[in-house]
Amino acid sequence: MKMKKKIKQAAAAVLTLMLTLPAFFSSAQAAVGIDTQRDCFVDFQLDGAFEELAGQDENLEEPVTVRLYKVADVKESGAYLPEAEFEALALDRVDHETTAEEWADKAETAGEILEGLSTEAQTALLSARVTLAKGKGSTGSLQPGLYLVMTDSVRSPEYIYSFTPYLLSLPGNYYSEEHPDDSWQYSVTVGLKPEQELRYGSLEIIKTLEAYNATLGGADFIFSVEAVRQGKTVYSDVVSLSFDGPGTKRVLIDRLPAGSQVTVTEVYSGSCYVLTSPGSQDTQIRADQVSQTAFSNTYDEENNGGSSIVNRFIYTPEDPEGEASPEEEISGTWTWQQQRDSALEKED
Repeated sequence: MKMKKKIKQAAAAVLTLMLTLPAFFSSAQAAVGIDTQRDCFVDFQLDGAFEELAGQDENLEEPVTVRLYKVADVKESGAYLPEAEFEALALDRVDHETTAEEWADKAETAGEILEGLSTEAQTALLSARVTLAKGKGSTGSLQPGLYLVMTDSVRSPEYIYSFTPYLLSLPGNYYSEEHPDDSWQYSVTVGLKPEQELRYGSLEIIKTLEAYNATLGGADFIFSVEAVRQGKTVYSDVVSLSFDGPGTKRVLIDRLPAGSQVTVTEVYSGSCYVLTSPGSQDTQIRADQVSQTAFSNTYDEENNGGSSIVNRFIYTPEDPEGEASPEEEISGTWTWQQQRDSALEKED
């Protein structure tokens, strides 16, 4: 439910960006009817809210691709004749009082209908595919009608950019108090407004104990983990690993924001074990990958026993399905527990 509300709000925002609205928004204002035999053209341009999308194609793992699907023909009067697959949109009931939110609902429904069709049926409805270069792209000639505009999500090293589907009527009409020209526009420009979402990666701490003194009992090691992104601390915690013999253990920290610079420091090495690797190591988090740091220790021939306990605080948001990023402040509760071996927690 929360995601649907977000989609509707985003779609409404897209409609405010568009230079053309569905025909019935303005057909009552037009002095002449639509020339249904005339070709239409669309220019797409990316909204410039995000700097790395502003004509910086090299920042993206794939180009921005826009697809237009024919939803309905349009009459000279501006009324729609829907394709059979989209009759559920009830386009015969739209008029100049149909709100932007209602159009957003229809766009969402149209997208769901399209996804439910076979690949062959989708291909038959596909009228144009536009690949943007430096944030811009244009269609070839299109017949007058109502089109569902679908833009594929794209990824940069640190973000996913997604685009809400919307309905676009061709031709368009600019009529308003600011633009009293009531003629139909057969060549239109449309803005594409993306939403930005953080990508995440993981950190694995690898610990090797080369030699072990069984007489002294367990060997415990504690690491502090600090992740900084764009000057802000996005993660700060400690993890522990406990050994009852020589060998290698690992602990995985999930969901760290891509692009974060992480410093892992071994802050406790047991009472009789010394580092044979650097005690502080840096790495960078990359999206959908596991970055690693590796530490090793050995017995120092001393007989000082010791152990450790980590006080671990766990935060639970009120909305467990929320997608809040580490930078966002959301309400929730903290719980506390003692922890000796973080690797066991990850296994659970």
